[in-house]
Amino acid sequence: MRIPGGKRGAGSRGRSLTLDAPPRAPHLESVTIDGLPRKPVPGASWLRLLPALVMLVLTFGIARTDSPFFFLDWVNLAFHEAGHIFLMPFGQTLHILGGTIMQLFIPLLLVGYFLVKRHPFAAALCSWWLGESLINVATYMADAREMRLELVGGGEHDWTQLFYQFGLLGPESVQTVSSLTHHLGVIVMLAATLWAAGFALPPGTRETIGAQIAERVPLLSRIAD
Repeated sequence: MRIPGGKRGAGSRGRSLTLDAPPRAPHLESVTIDGLPRKPVPGASWLRLLPALVMLVLTFGIARTDSPFFFLDWVNLAFHEAGHIFLMPFGQTLHILGGTIMQLFIPLLLVGYFLVKRHPFAAALCSWWLGESLINVATYMADAREMRLELVGGGEHDWTQLFYQFGLLGPESVQTVSSLTHHLGVIVMLAATLWAAGFALPPGTRETIGAQIAERVPLLSRIAD
């Protein structure tokens, strides 16, 4: 290959200076350095193990606290209050229950959205948020009898009214319902953490596992895309 604009050397005797063209790499992964073949890089999916570890630590921290409060609860609060407003026209019961419905519906909606858009890792993160929101609801439920939590605007306690309306305001009923909700939240958070950690696996292994899951449960065909 002739160097564009190259000058002739003193001892070239009129011949053009030429260089042999380097061999073309058939694929980016086969680029060599100092004549040594470079090992194929499986991708950066292993970096997703770090958020999974953070999710695991946070899950145990939140699960072991009697009255946990996480920064996402500020987001939950905003959707909770919006739910009261949106469901106000549908009767007193749905108006009261609307806060809990909305703060659980939004992360669940995002899980579905990211799965449709084929972003399963983002869906796993939103699933973790759903579990955290369930624990936030469980804390609210557990306070139905003592009513020690500070409420926005000093209004009435949602779950005191709901438990009373459905005949579940007894101590055992409140404890049972709130505990079940808390445990469900922990299970969802752990499942989301495991889901997120799965993206640290080699792509081939992840695709194999995803195919096996899709074969048994077609609705979950996109969780490992």
